[in-house]
Amino acid sequence: MSGRSGYTGEGGDSIMSWPRSTSPTSSEVQLARQRMDLEEKVANLGDELAHKNLMIFELKRTVEEEKKNSELIRKEKLRVETNLAVFDQVVENLEHELQVMGEEKSRFIWAVLLGVIPVLAVMWLW
Repeated sequence: MSGRSGYTGEGGDSIMSWPRSTSPTSSEVQLARQRMDLEEKVANLGDELAHKNLMIFELKRTVEEEKKNSELIRKEKLRVETNLAVFDQVVENLEHELQVMGEEKSRFIWAVLLGVIPVLAVMWLW
């Protein structure tokens, strides 16, 4: 009966056994080690899961920040494009005004010359 004694009923089954010794059997030690290994693996998996959840949270936050930055960049680009269109229009208007002013100045100079040349010719002839 492998070191255990007790009353056996009919058929030799142990009905009652004495308390066994305090040292565990090798299979019990092996089961305890396996249980500790499994508990350690579960703890490691829990740590890994927590770490991955933190990474996911950080990635989500980064994505949200990038979305905000993209929206700000889009708005800034639109503002710059609008300003550029306005500046282009201002430059075009200034070029037109300079052209008109140049034409007016040219007409004025021709008018002066046309008025002065006959006077000078008359004066020279006298």
